[in-house]
Amino acid sequence: MDLRILRNLKRGPYVEFNTTGDHWDDSSIFLDEAVFGIFSHSFTNSHENFNYYGSTTFGEFELQDLHRELVEFDSELREITDFESFVRLISSLPLGGNFLSELETEGMVDLNLQWDPIVEALKQISLTLLKLAEGCARENKALWVLGI
Repeated sequence: MDLRILRNLKRGPYVEFNTTGDHWDDSSIFLDEAVFGIFSHSFTNSHENFNYYGSTTFGEFELQDLHRELVEFDSELREITDFESFVRLISSLPLGGNFLSELETEGMVDLNLQWDPIVEALKQISLTLLKLAEGCARENKALWVLGI
């Protein structure tokens, strides 16, 4: 699992974000599916027809809702101060258990000792998604989210 925004991909289990609607577009940014799971509630809560496995277009009103959802989640991430609060927040998310399981299965980290870099990576992803939603709204562009 890659805990960062990715670019220039042409295949794989990733969720793609762009303003063109074209799959594997050169301008796209990508998130690993398990990482997107941490943020997916923000997308499902802001678009009644969000399609996790297909494409969804976020227009003006959905972008406002998405921005609000992402700001709220970003605040929750920034309130994490220890391992217990990290696990509590992530476990409370609809796909949070999958994320934690994948981290442990891949042997990426000892979560009890290395939770802080994971939280920092999630904060950076959160900031990028917030800026993307803000930029689309400011430029009157639709945001396309192309599922796995």
